[in-house]
Amino acid sequence: MKRILSLALAALLGLTGCAAPVCTAEQAPENSGGAQSAPGRWNPSLMALSEPVYPEFPQQPVLPEEGPEGAWEAYMDAYHKYTDALAALRGDDPHITEAEHAALNAFAAKSVPQVLAGQEGKNAVYSPLSLWSALAMLAQCANGNSRQQVLNAMGADSVEALQEQSEHLWRTLYTDDGQSALILANSIWLNSNLQGNYVQETLDLLAQNYYAGTYSVPMGTDTADQVVTNWVDRQTNGLIGSDAPVVETQPDVLALLVSSLYYKAAWQDEFHADQTEEDIFTDAAGNEVRVDFMHKTEDANFIRREGYQAARLATHLGEMVFVLPDEGVAPEALLQEEDFLARLEFYGDAASWGEVQWSVPKFDVNSDLDLMDALKRLGITDLPDYNRADLSALTDLDAFLSEAKQLARVKVDEEGVEAAAVTILTVECTALPPQPTEVCVMDLDRPFLFLIRTQDVPLFIGIVNQVS
Repeated sequence: MKRILSLALAALLGLTGCAAPVCTAEQAPENSGGAQSAPGRWNPSLMALSEPVYPEFPQQPVLPEEGPEGAWEAYMDAYHKYTDALAALRGDDPHITEAEHAALNAFAAKSVPQVLAGQEGKNAVYSPLSLWSALAMLAQCANGNSRQQVLNAMGADSVEALQEQSEHLWRTLYTDDGQSALILANSIWLNSNLQGNYVQETLDLLAQNYYAGTYSVPMGTDTADQVVTNWVDRQTNGLIGSDAPVVETQPDVLALLVSSLYYKAAWQDEFHADQTEEDIFTDAAGNEVRVDFMHKTEDANFIRREGYQAARLATHLGEMVFVLPDEGVAPEALLQEEDFLARLEFYGDAASWGEVQWSVPKFDVNSDLDLMDALKRLGITDLPDYNRADLSALTDLDAFLSEAKQLARVKVDEEGVEAAAVTILTVECTALPPQPTEVCVMDLDRPFLFLIRTQDVPLFIGIVNQVS
């Protein structure tokens, strides 16, 4: 088994089609609309073994509202340059394939009922893509039946297929054009007290195909918890990790697999602030609270079925679908329908056309989901069992999956949507080799004493002032 012989890995691992490296805190630019903010909070220089290199994304020009006669021509010229640069960045295959689309939607449909089970009456936010990405890395780290169970849960044929899908999805979805952002970031955090116990080939594959940075930290310390939190804070533009640690590691943690997702987009047709009014929102327990509601009316497609109605608001990076259950129908009950997500299709005979009168509360919701039971219900049963887990693709130590959780947050206001999620998979050792708590350097390069004894009886005592 190939292992890292020291924690001094090769510098940056080459990533095809990439140009601009992730910045240190000193290099971080001002907020450019993506996950580049929070300057001064993230400095990986002391623990980074390798870092992904992100492409330099072309910046979308701002549509002129008014100005000199040549403003529109200048905008069109800048926009054509932007689209040309974007096409060059995306390459010959710039869109998600039908197979990738089917796989991701099938995983979402399969996992949503499992992950959100038991959340009745609570706020809950779940990112299937963040969990999918974290599980793809976990499959790369596992072997044998442990790997096969992850592949089955994801509906994947092989880790080679996951490598290809992950790399293509990253290039296809990655957006950071100054106005909108969609950034999927991956990382693996290794216990710096376990030098020589990690498989370098696996770390190389995580970097090359999953754009995963590799970092080394002393697990079980405030330092480890803080630098992981700072990474999450930076990747999610402060939505997650800015107010509390995202992990509390223990000394026996072997590795953390962390996958974050950040999304920011404005409405194509913004709500006007002067139409925002306070009104009553009734929660799941029947309690009434006064909140700000945004209002507008538009002609659009909508869906009306037994149990609910649905409509969508377009953003500059996709859309946001809102589903309103009928009175007496819980949102969680709708999500238990296997084909519910697939049926939210706003084209064809299923959709109606008419006037949609929007009244949307401004909201900022977050959740902290324990994923372990959901993973077991998805068929991943060996990895959480320390007697059966096989993570030999990552380490030659006996290890198992001890924790899986996802933190998520979504903010909606008159301007648009900002959302983030981070999935954290914790790998622990079943028995760690004893680690020294302090370091003593015995460099006998000056006069010293020695003692020779048997059964605590001193036999010789000496002083060495000279060595020949």
